[in-house]
Amino acid sequence: MQRSYLVVGASKGIGAAVATHLDAQGAQILSVSRTPSPIGDWIEADVSTDAGIDAIAARLGDGPLDGLLYMGGIWEDGAFTDDYDFLSRPRSETRAVIAVNLTAPILLSQVLAANLAQAPDPRIVMIGSTSGLDRFAPVEVANTASKFGLRGAAQALATSLRPQKIGVTLINPGNVGTPEVMDDIATGAFGPQDPIPMADILHSIDYVLGCSALTTPEEINLFQRNPG
Repeated sequence: MQRSYLVVGASKGIGAAVATHLDAQGAQILSVSRTPSPIGDWIEADVSTDAGIDAIAARLGDGPLDGLLYMGGIWEDGAFTDDYDFLSRPRSETRAVIAVNLTAPILLSQVLAANLAQAPDPRIVMIGSTSGLDRFAPVEVANTASKFGLRGAAQALATSLRPQKIGVTLINPGNVGTPEVMDDIATGAFGPQDPIPMADILHSIDYVLGCSALTTPEEINLFQRNPG
C-alpha cells in the first residue's frame, strides 16, 4: 500500500532531500514550501501564517495521511557566524523564527491529526537541533528558544495524540551537510568542520518510519564528531 507523506520545507535543504528520498521509495509526496518544489505534489504555503496552515488543511481535505514530516526551519541573520549579535536583532526576526520553527509544527499537528488518525501507522517527525539540548545552547537566542520549545512540544504532542495512536519523533542534529551549509563552510562563513552527512538524516528517517506501529522513537540526537 502506497504511503503518503506531507513534507514541510521541501524546496531545499533537509526537506528537499527527505522528500526526494521518500519519493524514490514510491511514497506519495505532498511538498510544502513558499518557493516551488519539483518533488511530488507541491503546496504553496507560508506556514508562519494562518492562511498557510489553512491552505494545507484544505488541500488534504478529509483524506488519510501516513506522516507529517516537518523539516522546515529558519534562523537569525548571521546565525552561527561571528556576525551574529543578539542585541541588534529586530523583533520581527525573533517572531518569525518562533513562528516557523515552533508555532507552525504545533498548529499543523493540530489541524492534520484527523487525517493522520486514519492511517494504520501515523507518524509526526520533526527536525530539531542539538541547540535545543540542555547545556548545548549557543548564542542565537531565537533559534535556540524555538528548538528548546520544539522538544517540549514534541513530548506534549506525543501525549495529546496518544488516543489517535499518532507517534511523534524529534530528530536533533548538529550542522547537516546541506548544499547551503557546505557553501557556508567553503566560503568561510562557517568555521572548518565536518557536518553530519545527509545520508545519516535519511537513515534516521527510514528508521523511524520503518518501526512497527507498536514502537515510537521519541527523540534522536545526532552529534558531529568534528564540530570545528
